[in-house]
Amino acid sequence: MTRPDALGPIPPRPAPACPVVKSEDLFREAREVRIVHRDEEYRLRITRAGKLILTK
Repeated sequence: MTRPDALGPIPPRPAPACPVVKSEDLFREAREVRIVHRDEEYRLRITRAGKLILTK
C-alpha cells in the first residue's frame, strides 16, 4: 500500500508487545506456582540452581 502523498510504502504495524512478568512478582516468597491452562494444571518451580522448570 502506498501513501497518497507519495512518501513511499506505509511500514507495517509492529506486533503488540508480549507481556513481561518478573519471576519475583510471580513467585513472591514461594518456590513453586500452579498454573491452570485449558483445565490442565501445570507446576512452575524454581530449582536449587535457580532455573525454572514447568511440569504437567
